[in-house]
Amino acid sequence: MEQAGTRSGRAGSPGRTRKLPVPDVTGLSRKIAEKVLASAGFLPPKVHFVESYEQADTLVAQMPERGTLWDVDKPVTIHVTRVSWVRHLPSVYRPKRAEDPSFLRDYLWIFQQVLDSVSRKIDSVPELFNPGTTPPEFLAWLASWFAISFDESMPEAHRRRILREAPMLFRMRGTRPAIVRLVKLFSGLDVEIEENRWPYRGFRIGVASTIGLDTMILPEISMSQTFVVRIPMAFEEVGEDLLLRLHKVIEAEKPAHSNYFLQFTGVEGVTEYEGMRVGVSSQIGIGMTVDEATDKGDPY
Repeated sequence: MEQAGTRSGRAGSPGRTRKLPVPDVTGLSRKIAEKVLASAGFLPPKVHFVESYEQADTLVAQMPERGTLWDVDKPVTIHVTRVSWVRHLPSVYRPKRAEDPSFLRDYLWIFQQVLDSVSRKIDSVPELFNPGTTPPEFLAWLASWFAISFDESMPEAHRRRILREAPMLFRMRGTRPAIVRLVKLFSGLDVEIEENRWPYRGFRIGVASTIGLDTMILPEISMSQTFVVRIPMAFEEVGEDLLLRLHKVIEAEKPAHSNYFLQFTGVEGVTEYEGMRVGVSSQIGIGMTVDEATDKGDPY
């Protein structure tokens, strides 16, 4: 009595089972009936094969009946019409009528259902390559075909959306439109890319260059292999996770020989660094003058 009282208590109370009305699937094909039950919130149904004059794979009965409140954790039993293998045996082994009891027919149903489960898996192989029908556990495997890796926090619906666009983006991989679109899909940012551009002019001695302010020492860079990604956010507004995601996407999609630079809103160049400035507090080749604070300190 206590258990019954607990199960029929308020919604959300411990031990309460969730029940839903069973939809009417009798007369439908097996494939459609399974989709109807799944959309109603039920588990995959339990299938029993029966002989009938109805068309093969048609549901002739269900348990429980339509409208019954049924536990969603329990599968609905459906009876599907099939031609029994016993019909391929000599007439002495076959029942005279389909509704007549037959031990041999019931025994062969076991092997027929096992073979049917294997055949259905083989027939459903094309669904594995469809982003809309592939099981959730296959999404990462399907994405690996296009050199795409998902974040664990990414919703399933968003993963399927990316996979639907993956074939088109893969054909133009490494181009500016592909990178812009993938950044949008993975980060939600509408970025702009300027090709053949670099934000620094390099280090030049004798042209009033200030280290840490308007120049920096860089390796040799070819302008034909560089691009700048303009981020429509200030650096302070971009979290660490989003920043890592941006670098991950761009590194994976850009041409291997190219270099890129992330430029945030309101930032031009680099932050001013404390230290030596050529032409300001230190001179190279003109007496090597040093700041007073540096001269008084520890020479090491």
